[in-house]
Amino acid sequence: MPAIRRSGIARERIWCAVTLSWACVVPVHAAQVDFGVGLSFAHNSNIKRVEENPQSDWTEGAMAGLTYRESTADVSARALAQVERRHFVRNSFSDDTSGFFDGAAVWRILPRRFTWTIEDTFRQVLLDVTAPDTISNRAESNSLNTGPDLTFALSSTNSAEIGARYGRFDIKNSTADNRRYTVFGRGVHALSAQTKVSLNYEAARAYFETGAQPFPRIFRQDWFGRFENLSAVNSTIVDLGTTRVTREGGEPLDGRLARLTLSQAFSSQSAVRLALSDQFSDTYSDLIRGVTSSTAPVDTSVVVVVPGANFASGDLYDNKRGDLAYVNNDGRFGYTLQAYGRRVDFVTLENNDYREKGGNFVWTWNSGVMRFNASWDYTRRTFESDRQDTDRNYGASVTFSVNRNVTVSVQGAHSERLSTARLSSSLDNRFVLLLGYSSGFFDVQSRR
Repeated sequence: MPAIRRSGIARERIWCAVTLSWACVVPVHAAQVDFGVGLSFAHNSNIKRVEENPQSDWTEGAMAGLTYRESTADVSARALAQVERRHFVRNSFSDDTSGFFDGAAVWRILPRRFTWTIEDTFRQVLLDVTAPDTISNRAESNSLNTGPDLTFALSSTNSAEIGARYGRFDIKNSTADNRRYTVFGRGVHALSAQTKVSLNYEAARAYFETGAQPFPRIFRQDWFGRFENLSAVNSTIVDLGTTRVTREGGEPLDGRLARLTLSQAFSSQSAVRLALSDQFSDTYSDLIRGVTSSTAPVDTSVVVVVPGANFASGDLYDNKRGDLAYVNNDGRFGYTLQAYGRRVDFVTLENNDYREKGGNFVWTWNSGVMRFNASWDYTRRTFESDRQDTDRNYGASVTFSVNRNVTVSVQGAHSERLSTARLSSSLDNRFVLLLGYSSGFFDVQSRR
């Protein structure tokens, strides 16, 4: 079984390369490609994040990556890929090499009729949300989603859409690997150029490795209605419906499907966004949703709130979440403030159920020659076992531009966890010196 799971990650690395290669074969004049390399030297006061006998260590790192963006009448694509190598001077952990990939592309084979979509994300995720965020508690994961969409115009205001997707979710040395097949159909009625209503049906089958999960096959069906109003100033998307999950060897599960997204731009510099959801989900779906959300343009009229998962699980969970975010950016000075609340109830692993609330604040000042960033985030997670973990992270960095390509960055961070569980609290102070080279818009930084 482990050999199968390792080969799954290997296949997904190939998918990442294929995705990036496919994006890069389009004409050069229509694409923007930037690359960057960096060297880092870091010190952690408590690199294993333990409560007793903390161990400090120095880390030497080297990284290289590239970004790609394409937008034409036929293709819309973007990709970010990076590889990073770390050496731990005092051998607190074994030296490691990790990769990162985040990309999405849409090929309009027949404009407004036939398109093909591919989305892929490769990154490290937490194995255990109750354990410290260290190398030993992270594993490589990949989520792939690809397939066609067909649209049939029935009249000037009515259309039918059908589509299919093939997906894979792989986690190194895990029993959560699975593949899934999805089909969907939509009946769409346009009330105006900006407003649409639709009836939607989505069905997905997921297949796990034999013996890896209590339920080797899962069939999910979603029925919901959607109201969508999109404009340059504001947007509203409402989904209401039901979900049925049929597990091989288990009882069917019925639940609500409710999603609300509101955004309002107050000016060209500021906007607010509200997102509420109540639905069955899983790690794969949340990671892919993060890829889709990150394809949104970076401007002040769109505030992206990504409810992505950062932990590894093959189990379904009932996910109730609310996010409120405000952004203000005039190009020189900007800040983002976000608050959220979440409740996760696992279908099988009920002992892992938890409630979570938190927020973050990011402040940026850019003079052209120097950029200053400060950030703060807070998370409180309460488990059904009455365990409570509170995480607070503070950080600040100053980046100096030596010339248009070379930068020197000095970063400092403070991380602390207060836990009601015995020997689970920790405190870590981190300092980083980073020398980076970028050919253009590639942001040289660690993406672990």
